[in-house]
Amino acid sequence: MKGQKEAVIEAVEACLPGFVKYADIALMMLTQDQLESIKVSIARDIEAGVIEYGKDHLNWAEVRPYARSMVMNHLKKAKELNGNVTYGSTVAQVASTKLSKSLSSIKMDILPNELAEFVKTLV
Repeated sequence: MKGQKEAVIEAVEACLPGFVKYADIALMMLTQDQLESIKVSIARDIEAGVIEYGKDHLNWAEVRPYARSMVMNHLKKAKELNGNVTYGSTVAQVASTKLSKSLSSIKMDILPNELAEFVKTLV
C-alpha cells in the first residue's frame, strides 16, 4: 500500500515528465484538466485500496471529496511539489528571500553606494 503524499508526487510526475522536485511549483504547471485527472485517479486508487486511507475506502461519497482536498493540500504544502517554499509565503516574501540569498556572497558594505544600488538591480 502506498502513502498519500507519495501517490500525489507520482501522479504529478506522470503528468509533468520534466517536473523537478523541490524546484518547480506543480500547481502552476498543471493544467486544469491534468489537476482534475490527478484528483480522480487518486480517488480511484483510494477506493481500490492502493493508497492508504483510514476509513471505509469503498464509501465513494466520502472518498471523492477527501481525495480532492488531500491532493490540493499536498500540492500546496509538500516541499517536493511547491518549489521548496514554506506554505503561506507571499510572492514578495519569496522574492525577498531569493534576493538576500543571491546577494549574501557580495560584501555590499565595501561597495560605493552607486555600485551597491546597481548590483541590487542585477538580481
